[in-house]
Amino acid sequence: MSPRLVCHRGGSLIAPENTFAAADAALNMGAHLIELDVRESADGVLYVLHDQTLDRTTDGSGPIQHHTAAEIDALDAGRWFAPEFEGQRVPRLDAYLDYLSGRGAGAYVEIKWCNADTCASILHETGMIDSCFSFSFKPEMRAAMRAAAPDLRQMITLSIARNVSVARSLYEADLIEIEATECQPSVISAARAIGLEIMGYTECTDPAIFLRYVEAGLDYINHDHLDVAISVLEGNL
Repeated sequence: MSPRLVCHRGGSLIAPENTFAAADAALNMGAHLIELDVRESADGVLYVLHDQTLDRTTDGSGPIQHHTAAEIDALDAGRWFAPEFEGQRVPRLDAYLDYLSGRGAGAYVEIKWCNADTCASILHETGMIDSCFSFSFKPEMRAAMRAAAPDLRQMITLSIARNVSVARSLYEADLIEIEATECQPSVISAARAIGLEIMGYTECTDPAIFLRYVEAGLDYINHDHLDVAISVLEGNL
């Protein structure tokens, strides 16, 4: 079985990242899951936004947690990328997950910072809890999400776990993410031995890396370059 394709922040090379336009572009090209980032407004509304501040990807400024939902909803999140995307908004998490659900897609939910109970409620209310997995670079957010949503699959990176053997016992992970240099038979077999799914990550366009992941039998590939991934899967590269 071919790996499922996870598009990093949606089709972020052809549309403004973490917007409905980016999700739409990626899914239309053949992505199976959308990677998204979660942050919280000053009044507790969860949004899909990578950066801590609004400056880079909207016409607003300052930390998102200093702005109310009404202020964030009024921002333009597309014009910075290209004029034709003017009018794109910073998506609320519930609306974004509703959209992905309607498209039959899954999600890789990276928690930047938010109320874990609120996030868990949204995942359940949108019916996406079984179509997602979650990760955070912050240990306290990983712990909070495990407590708030014990039925949500959790991911850990091999760079954090350092050893596949503790990914499940210490980090309670269901899935482990590896990079190209870590895609070795010993790593793959160790992960499979304890029942972990495996996701390969790459930022590059080298078809050889995608092919390595495919030949290793990974479950997911997390990337930005959907065109390269699809060409490899179709045998065109």
